[in-house]
Amino acid sequence: MKRQTTLPVCMVLMLSLGQSLAAPPQIEAPKPKISNEPLTAEQVAVYRAVLEDYTNGTNGTLNLANRTEPLEASDRACLKGKPDGAESPVPIVHQLDSTLMLNRKFVLVDPDSQAEVIKENDPQKVIMNVIDDRKAPSTKQVDDSVKRAFDSGLFTLSEILFDKQHRRAVMAYSFACGMLCGHGNTLVLRRVGQRWKVSKTCGGWVS
Repeated sequence: MKRQTTLPVCMVLMLSLGQSLAAPPQIEAPKPKISNEPLTAEQVAVYRAVLEDYTNGTNGTLNLANRTEPLEASDRACLKGKPDGAESPVPIVHQLDSTLMLNRKFVLVDPDSQAEVIKENDPQKVIMNVIDDRKAPSTKQVDDSVKRAFDSGLFTLSEILFDKQHRRAVMAYSFACGMLCGHGNTLVLRRVGQRWKVSKTCGGWVS
């Protein structure tokens, strides 16, 4: 009969300890810090240019998050040339106020509170509830659920990255209206006199 060998308890503990030490630690991204400084006139001009470009030709009301989000590293790469200022180890975001508003098309909302409204009006949830009742959703039910989702959707602006000469800028935006309802873009802007114009998109997504 073949003898079964077992490792001593102390060796098992040492192996377990070695495996835990070898495993890379899970590092959480630092939580963004809200700046105490108000937006500069230049930042306001860029945001207004983006909002004008996005809402051009629309009449609906847009729920605008009252604070920005950090600009992702992949988006920062869209800016040609050296950026203005060093990247902070702790992401900085800004609180938005009514000085950014162009007209009554925008409603400033708390993004955390609005996320709950979006969840409640998610088209996927509405359609699945109908299917659970063993009924095929009608065209009207689908259209109504999509309209409610868009009406409660959240538009969020990212932080802005300028080049050293402040002739170019890059920023991103997102519109979320459900798990499979939303879109976003990364925009490159250029300064034309005292105004800013959207020059091109550097990337986008749709869900």
